[in-house]
Amino acid sequence: MKLFQYIYYFFRSLYYRGAVNTFKLLTYEGQYEKKLGINTHSIVNLDSLTLAGDSSEQNHHYQGASYYILFSLFNKLPPEIKQNPFIDYGCGKGRALFVAEQCGFTKLIGVDIAKELIDDANANLLIYKKKNADSKITFLFNDATKYQIPSNASVFYFFNPFGPDIIQKVIHAIKESVMLHPRPIYCLYLNPKYKSVFEENGFTVMFEEKNKRYLEAVVYTLK
Repeated sequence: MKLFQYIYYFFRSLYYRGAVNTFKLLTYEGQYEKKLGINTHSIVNLDSLTLAGDSSEQNHHYQGASYYILFSLFNKLPPEIKQNPFIDYGCGKGRALFVAEQCGFTKLIGVDIAKELIDDANANLLIYKKKNADSKITFLFNDATKYQIPSNASVFYFFNPFGPDIIQKVIHAIKESVMLHPRPIYCLYLNPKYKSVFEENGFTVMFEEKNKRYLEAVVYTLK
């Protein structure tokens, strides 16, 4: 099954991004897995994993986002927010948080519903800390809809981790947190399949990351 998934995503990328951009993404893939000393490139379905919440078609499989796109997005965010907590919903094996720390973010929290993925993320963290001893990354085995948001969290990252109903619940929690503790908010949504949910909840597009035929990501702010 996984082999077919890899083949599917490779040809999908060729179609939407073109050959040059696809091979650029693949080059970053090998380069940064080796540089950071981590293993995050596999595709993992949730069917047989231990989940913190109910199994649902709304919970999508794990796949690491492109290193190239992650570096591009994180380096476009305002430097003043990099001291505030950065929350990755559906963090999987932790790739986005390792990249975010390389880009200057200092308080990083990954939340995932699958215990085995959190175990893999923590295993990656042990290796990563050999070269990055001061790392402040934390991985939590938790249901995204039940996670208590830190009162100063400013950046929320989503790589299409779940469907619109769960997104709505998470957005509601973010908005409630902002009402209690007003602050700037940035939501990074990669492979933004359900971006209408953000826009219907008052989020404003800050910028979009596009690649030929493909909308890689949308960065939203909340006014």
